[in-house]
Amino acid sequence: MAIFKSSTFGKISGKHGDAIAATTKDGKSILKIYRAPSNPNTTKQQTQRAKFGLVVKELNCMRSLFTLTFGGQYGTNRAVSLAMKTAVMGEFPDFYIDYSKLIISIGNIDNAANINIISVFATTIRLNWNTDVFTRSAHNDNVNLVFFNQPSKMVILKQNFAIRSEGNVEVDLPASWIGSEIHCWMYFTTNNESSFSTSLYVGQLVL
Repeated sequence: MAIFKSSTFGKISGKHGDAIAATTKDGKSILKIYRAPSNPNTTKQQTQRAKFGLVVKELNCMRSLFTLTFGGQYGTNRAVSLAMKTAVMGEFPDFYIDYSKLIISIGNIDNAANINIISVFATTIRLNWNTDVFTRSAHNDNVNLVFFNQPSKMVILKQNFAIRSEGNVEVDLPASWIGSEIHCWMYFTTNNESSFSTSLYVGQLVL
């Protein structure tokens, strides 16, 4: 029901034909065209919610890591947003994460070239990389390694584990990881840890 008060529509309320009365912050009464709410469950919205749910579920175990590599308390939000854009593959509703496209850190330090990973013995693995130094790198840049046990959703960060000039390093992983699919990333930080490189996906292996 519409209500009119005063001879010049000083106060109006309710719906009037295709318009609806509203009061602005400064107290003025106005009429606006009524528009039915849009469908809150469109295919696009379902797609975004499905991607978001998948990323949050799969990468929740990396929250502490993202806080470090993406700079503070909002690091996880940035990492999730980026993962939705770069690492989620497939078609709705069958989405999955391509871990080779997952970005662990972002920065402008030069990465190393020719990185490779091999299993040495049992749970020991070796990583090798090119030690050349370019414009945005230094011999004493810190090497940081991230290992992700996909079945158990367990993450290990080997922070400042070596320096760029060493060119190789051996890492011992937990015995409980034997038989599991492992993903590995490498990123560099400056010696004072003030700057990062964008992470590189080193590879996948089964211990």
